[in-house]
Amino acid sequence: MNETLTCALVEERALVERYVAETLTDEHGRADFEAHVIACPRCQDEIRLATAIHTELVRPVSARRPIPWLPLGVAAAAVLGGVVLLRPAGERSALAELGAVAEAPIYLGQAVRGTAAPGDSIFAAAMATYGDRRYAEAAVGLTRALAAGVDSAPALFFLGASELLTSRPADAAAAFRRVLALGETPYLPEAHYYRAKALLRLGDGAAALAELAQVPTADSSVSGPAATLADSVRKSARR
Repeated sequence: MNETLTCALVEERALVERYVAETLTDEHGRADFEAHVIACPRCQDEIRLATAIHTELVRPVSARRPIPWLPLGVAAAAVLGGVVLLRPAGERSALAELGAVAEAPIYLGQAVRGTAAPGDSIFAAAMATYGDRRYAEAAVGLTRALAAGVDSAPALFFLGASELLTSRPADAAAAFRRVLALGETPYLPEAHYYRAKALLRLGDGAAALAELAQVPTADSSVSGPAATLADSVRKSARR
């Protein structure tokens, strides 16, 4: 792609989350992102933080593996592979607690189309497992449904919810970001709210507040919870 990235574009496209989750491919700008990171201390810090959280809090010990830094070259690998920069443990744990999801987002079903698309049955099966609280299986099914061409808004939203409920906040944040990129859908307010939850799990209170600020103050089931959560994040930052 040979695109000159800015930190704003990195945030907008959730490139840090996708890179740490190993879902950022060469086709979608991995080389451009790595070129940006080499010269950007801010994004280096974000990668170190996201990697630490992803490794220490998400992956079970038996499944941990190093992030592949080698394409960055020896100098960049030394920078990125050095001492992990973490926020204070108390702040991190407090934000992670605020990012907990007590109740899974409810799926109310969707209108039946006249002619079923190939992905519809895959989506229906995935949402059945979601309703049974088998969220890891639901995430796999929803990924397959998206590849089969199912309506992307609900599939992406509940993929994000499933990732969040299986303690994969980086993947959840990336999925919710894709929902937001679709623009005006019925899932827009909830996507902002639950992306904020995922960002809190990753320890990023500032980014979570930015998402919560996008939730409408009325006419949304998450308006009240979003305002309450934003107040709690601000209080946590002042401690």
